Amino acid sequence: MIRIIVVDDDPLACKILQRMLRPQFEVSAFTDSEAAFNCFAQQGAEVILTDLKMPKLNGFELLARAKAIKPEVIVFMITGHSTIESAVTAVKKGAYDYIAKPFDPDDVLHRLNRALKEKSLEEQVFAYQQERQLASDSYTPLTNHPRMLQVLELAKKVARTESTVLIQGETGVGKELVARMVHQWSPRSDNAFVPVNCSALAEGVLESELFGHEKGAFTGAANRRIGYFELANRGTILLDEIGTTENNFQVKLLRVLQDQIIYRVGSTSTIPIDARIIAATNQDLEVEAREGLFRSDLYYRLSVVTIRVPPLRERMEDIPLLVQHFIKKYRHINPHIEQISGAGLRHISAYHYPGNVRELENVIERAMILETRDALTPDSLLLGKAQATEDEHPVAPVTSSAEFCIEEVEKEHILRVLEKCNGRKLQAAKILGVNKTTLWRKMKRYGMT
Repeated sequence: MIRIIVVDDDPLACKILQRMLRPQFEVSAFTDSEAAFNCFAQQGAEVILTDLKMPKLNGFELLARAKAIKPEVIVFMITGHSTIESAVTAVKKGAYDYIAKPFDPDDVLHRLNRALKEKSLEEQVFAYQQERQLASDSYTPLTNHPRMLQVLELAKKVARTESTVLIQGETGVGKELVARMVHQWSPRSDNAFVPVNCSALAEGVLESELFGHEKGAFTGAANRRIGYFELANRGTILLDEIGTTENNFQVKLLRVLQDQIIYRVGSTSTIPIDARIIAATNQDLEVEAREGLFRSDLYYRLSVVTIRVPPLRERMEDIPLLVQHFIKKYRHINPHIEQISGAGLRHISAYHYPGNVRELENVIERAMILETRDALTPDSLLLGKAQATEDEHPVAPVTSSAEFCIEEVEKEHILRVLEKCNGRKLQAAKILGVNKTTLWRKMKRYGMT
């Protein structure tokens, strides 16, 4: 049933509207505008009928706050004869219409049903436009592999919802690209997509960047700063490498997911936000949560829908398609090259790509710089540590002796620092310049108890 919130500091007006609307709608009535807004923020509603002049939040303020949380909410202004001019101003600010006192039941119901019908038609038109957009050539995916096609189909389905999404996959598989596609196919596509690499920011900096801060909140905070969550309002925010965040930040992010509000650093005032959260990670967060390395409650809130992007080595059939795409992308470097030779394609298809699609793109960009002929050949396709051969048999992944030595040096360095700190991991992490979660993972990797 359609839910309507009625707000008027006149108790009689509230009772009249409740009786008028209840046979057809679910109605909650409030004489306190702040209580009405809190109810809307927590439970939502399709329609708000609000008086203009009220203590605490007036009609204009309630309109602005409600639209910030749910832009599609239908807002009617309740007016007396002396406030018609103000009601017209409210319509210009985003209200759908106004209802004059004394109430005419037939007129009120007619206006409400007309507004709801128009909204339904708009939603149908939008859904049709989305279907046309998804079917257009501009959204043809660069894949022929069944698993990747399943990934894209799942991305299309979840895009139409407001559910949180967790994208998992190795570094370089294209997790951000999948997140952008979810945003592009969603009703939020006209608003901002804000990607944030959590691993690139220290804990204190991450909180300030995401939530913003007030002037004087800490040393160097010379001005108020708007955070990424506010920039992503009505749009989508991607929290990449979410698995590297510390427990303190995870608690705060959980609160954002639950309450849809944030606090700028240095402020006690709440800011309502309407940003869809997509998280991405190259770790198995389910295992991390089970082992206590990631908050299990946050994991379950983030993973309402989980999209797993397969590595390139498991969909090698896509390499010819991706190679041609990257040649076109970097053709400005070497306009004479339009394709890859047969030998070059066999060469590039015989490599295991630990860096996935990102590594393949780098290989093609570098080859476009080095190649002197009119097609990419094995001579310009330099393929990392494990060189491919020109036959059709893939080369098995190898670990170079240099890589092994680096790991041994890192392990010895960690052991020495831990010994100096008498086993205190937090202190050791600060000396090593990593967070304690990263240190714990490295210790686990190297078999250090």
